[in-house]
Amino acid sequence: MTELVHTGERRDAGRGAARRLAHRAKAAGRPSPDFVLDHLVLMVTADAGVQATSPAARAAASRRFAAPVIQTFRGSRTHSPLPPAAPQASAAPLAYT
Repeated sequence: MTELVHTGERRDAGRGAARRLAHRAKAAGRPSPDFVLDHLVLMVTADAGVQATSPAARAAASRRFAAPVIQTFRGSRTHSPLPPAAPQASAAPLAYT
């Protein structure tokens, strides 16, 4: 039960931090007008699923994932270059069945 309480506290603290970040970004005119907090929560949730072979590769993959998402949040038609692709565990292409 203690673990659930701590998880809830961490979730609430994380949402509070995300809310403050979104508020500061909106005050600076950075995100698109239709940006809502749930967009940021979805991005963080999706990023948690990024898998890699090492901590460095995971950080690189997270940067690569986040860059176009953040560009979308900005709502701008101009985009900066994406970070380089993260190295993958295997060079073999994915098989779709």
